[in-house]
Amino acid sequence: MTGKSMTYKKKAAILSAIVAVLALIYIMTFIFDPENRSSAAFAWLDNSLLVMADGLEISGPENRIALKRRNNVWLVADGTSEFPAKQDRVADLFALLTRKDNYPVRASSSEGIVRLGLTEESASRIIVRGGAGLPLLDLLIGGSNALGTEVYLRRAGWNQIYSAEDDYSFFTGLNARSWYDLRLFTSASVDSIQQVEISFPAETYILRRSGRGWIIPGKENTALNAIRVEATLRQLLEAEADNFGVNAPETIEASVTVQFGNGSTRTLQAGPLTELNTRYATVSGTPYFYLLTERTFNNLFREGSFFFD
Repeated sequence: MTGKSMTYKKKAAILSAIVAVLALIYIMTFIFDPENRSSAAFAWLDNSLLVMADGLEISGPENRIALKRRNNVWLVADGTSEFPAKQDRVADLFALLTRKDNYPVRASSSEGIVRLGLTEESASRIIVRGGAGLPLLDLLIGGSNALGTEVYLRRAGWNQIYSAEDDYSFFTGLNARSWYDLRLFTSASVDSIQQVEISFPAETYILRRSGRGWIIPGKENTALNAIRVEATLRQLLEAEADNFGVNAPETIEASVTVQFGNGSTRTLQAGPLTELNTRYATVSGTPYFYLLTERTFNNLFREGSFFFD
């Protein structure tokens, strides 16, 4: 009798466990419905629509960024001002949105939308506008999975919830400054530079190309370290301001003029150090004002003795 009682209790425990599991599965179907076994291959934005795109609105947990396209150039709209955007970064975002991929369906219920952070109030968002401001794409980005490797996605107005590798949070997490194109010169190569004139309170000198090397006029008999010269010029071409400024410098304390092989020139002019340990600067050929930290300034304006062996 005791053996039969134990067997009964064991069976009852097993049945109870099975019932609990089935109940859990039943409850989960209200959040993750049976569609989670299916998937669809598509792109969020058809590549043919890119020609119409003239506006971007990107909302993240802490930032909201607006970009506009004018004359085929993307600009960051900051209040009443517009600043040049990093065109490559915009291209990377569009490459992500137009990439055809396989997106598993994870849910299609209102409970799932709330649970996965995909309501319009809680989600991050990427809106692509075109033409008369109509949205070509309104994509909501919700929470991530337990491992943090995938993110949940929903097109506004759709109930279906998909998942994908989290390449989206990078863009929604950027602040306005991260979108600014703050390059001071151009993306030209060092080989295209013929001469650089540097002037600041300590001295004024010229670096001039001579054959395969460089000279400082007036000190032709003193050998220059070509590696230091070219490394500094490369740093100059790749230099970025630390932010856009609101004013031009009242007085000019330093300047650097780069002359290229095609005859064009580009001049950076910087003002004195401010109380905030920054300098206002301008660059010829652009209407913008820039802010340089003292560290950036010192990297651009080196004493001539630095280039001697």
